Amino acid sequence: PVSMELRQEHRKFSVAIVVAMDRSGSMTMAVAGGKTKMDLANLGTAQVARMLSPMDEMGVLAVDTSAHEIVPLQKVTHGEAIAGKVLRSQSMGGGIYIYEALTAAAAMVAKAEPVTKHIILFADASDSENPGNYKSLLDQCEAAGITVSVIGLGTDKDPDAALLEDIATRGRGRVYFTQDAMELPRLFAQDTFVVSR
Repeated sequence: PVSMELRQEHRKFSVAIVVAMDRSGSMTMAVAGGKTKMDLANLGTAQVARMLSPMDEMGVLAVDTSAHEIVPLQKVTHGEAIAGKVLRSQSMGGGIYIYEALTAAAAMVAKAEPVTKHIILFADASDSENPGNYKSLLDQCEAAGITVSVIGLGTDKDPDAALLEDIATRGRGRVYFTQDAMELPRLFAQDTFVVSR
């Protein structure tokens, strides 16, 4: 319903969204319904592609100790084709290096045509490593008009939750935490809806 409502709106402005999603070893953990955490992160990212329109742009990165381009930045003229690529993403082990994720996502979205440029960072709230000089990077993002939201798998009491909250605050975006991986598609959709409106 949210996806349908967004696509039917008469939007005046386009958006560019880059999703940087955790593909670390913890994403192989099975959850309800016979799916893994990675499956549900993929479904959430695919939902973003399905909600956007041909006036928008999207790119996708899967991140462990480095960032891997799953979908290059492109117009969302074929949302289902983008979704299909995302749904084939697999966990490759290691942890998620936050600075690598943010640097690669910022470089990708900076090339977009739309004025509204946004990053969705998905990460494990207990396993977000190597933040590096993320504060300086987010200052550069703000100067370039790039916002950052974070979807954290876990709770706000987890070891890396404060880092993820700070990233969203400095990124002028939103932070969402959930222990229920089944909630991920809804959270990806919620942030996309807010940014696109």
